[in-house]
Amino acid sequence: MPDIAADPTAPRVRGEYRKTARRREEIVDAALAVFSRVGYLNSSMSEIAKTVGLTVPGLTHHYPSKADLLAALFDRRDLDANQYVAGRSGLDILRGLVEIAQRDEEDAALTRMYAILAAEATDPAHPAHEYFKRRYAFILGHVEGAFTQVAAAGLLRPGMTPTEAARAYVAFSDGLQLQVLYDPQDVSQPTAVRRLLEGFLTTPL
Repeated sequence: MPDIAADPTAPRVRGEYRKTARRREEIVDAALAVFSRVGYLNSSMSEIAKTVGLTVPGLTHHYPSKADLLAALFDRRDLDANQYVAGRSGLDILRGLVEIAQRDEEDAALTRMYAILAAEATDPAHPAHEYFKRRYAFILGHVEGAFTQVAAAGLLRPGMTPTEAARAYVAFSDGLQLQVLYDPQDVSQPTAVRRLLEGFLTTPL
């Protein structure tokens, strides 16, 4: 005989799951708002809880610590950034970097948080120090690989090496983000990144 009580219960379970997932996203949004305003070190769980309309116990039910919230934010940013370069190679990866610059320009809060935390995390004791260390190594390696493919195709300007081009891009991108945060009307991030990259190439992107 079928358990007829199971049928009406299942939708409620799925509904509760969706509700919990949505709440967790709201909490991450609140953490982003707080971190982008005061940084990680100066923020508190109580401030994040207040921002999202929860008590601290309600917040820690979903994310036990501030470090867990930081990890969730990084996971979100990495997943978003990866969609611009996944499955691409050579010039197409460089085009993805221009698209990432467009994303950064459109999401000032996320860009501000990343800039603040990248500066804070130069301290080896910072919870995000190892993340940023790995992240910079990953970005440099990935972009250098793209420029290596471009060079093999004969499209890298003479005298420029893939390593030099990759380091110049990372330095330029980080500095550009800071400039735009001070004066968002002064420059177009995607245009500036495209011009930089094309300066390394013998072909337009």
